[in-house]
Amino acid sequence: MSSKRKFIMGVAGGSGSGKTTFARAVLEQSRMAGISGQMFSLDNYYRPLGHLSLEERKAYNFDHPHAIDFDLALEQLKRLREGQPIHQPVYDFRAHTRKAEPHLLEPTQIIIVEGLYALYPPELLALYDYKIFVSTGIATAALRRISRDITERARNVDGAKHQILTTVLPMYEAYVKPTQRNAHFSINWEGEEIPEKATEGLIRMVRDFFR
Repeated sequence: MSSKRKFIMGVAGGSGSGKTTFARAVLEQSRMAGISGQMFSLDNYYRPLGHLSLEERKAYNFDHPHAIDFDLALEQLKRLREGQPIHQPVYDFRAHTRKAEPHLLEPTQIIIVEGLYALYPPELLALYDYKIFVSTGIATAALRRISRDITERARNVDGAKHQILTTVLPMYEAYVKPTQRNAHFSINWEGEEIPEKATEGLIRMVRDFFR
């Protein structure tokens, strides 16, 4: 396998669809096959909101595409593709802004770009070797989102429910769901089990790519 070649995959889907878990499963199976890989999460590219008060940050619409700094994400993804390390921003979802110290990211053979809007900007779409959209039922997605917001992002139940109704669902219908048409393959994932047939097919594709 050539260490210079990069397989870049875009994995998008609504909040709570399971896209992050799916991407991690693909990376784990890739490593078991001897192929190095890493996640390139667009969550790290939310715009810094240090100039706003904490209350203003909490009210910010993080589910709109304008919340993401696509220019920086594109620039850094291109550098990884070219074999250069990057200093990726790290987003603090409790403080609702970027942390002071970035994270050093080294290039790997597989790079999975994961996020709500991974299949949104044409400039990112042009870099992908394969594109996947993960969807699930509204009830399942909402439960996953509420659980995550409470355990990882310091929200209470009422705050999580309010955000789902006012920004998550409207933005999904307006901006995220239409990007499904940009995918090579769509996965409808209900329940907790990883869709093994989909991951196995992707690993075969990746192995063939590096032969």
